[in-house]
Amino acid sequence: MNKNEDIAFAIQESIRKINYLKRIKLFALYSYQKFYYGELLKYEESKLRNLTSAFNNNHRTQLKHGNPKQFTIEELAKYDGSNGKPAYIAVNGIVYDVSTESTWGGGTHFGLYAGKDLTDAFNRCHNNEEILKNLPKVGVLKK
Repeated sequence: MNKNEDIAFAIQESIRKINYLKRIKLFALYSYQKFYYGELLKYEESKLRNLTSAFNNNHRTQLKHGNPKQFTIEELAKYDGSNGKPAYIAVNGIVYDVSTESTWGGGTHFGLYAGKDLTDAFNRCHNNEEILKNLPKVGVLKK
């Protein structure tokens, strides 16, 4: 495995832990249990932010050096946000990571699904690319 794959695996594990802790906290009977699991959740979410930042920094380095990861439509489909996988979307030929966006929980956003080229849907809903500015770019879409 390369560095990106190692980080991606750690991100998947962290997302699984977070989902598990959320379920446990939901069914906790006592306030001290809710507090305990809430603190564990904060720790895991912080860890996830750090992992995601490391992953995105590595991709940014690749993009800056003119060696962006190239995704086919089939490869992009693997990043649908399900089962702890990252959620990627393509817009205008650029692949973005929407995994940490709250509006993309579970890899869906107002009836749209991650792992796809959403150029047409994006252009119908948004009149500029300001929204994309803050999203991490992870590669380009192969034609």
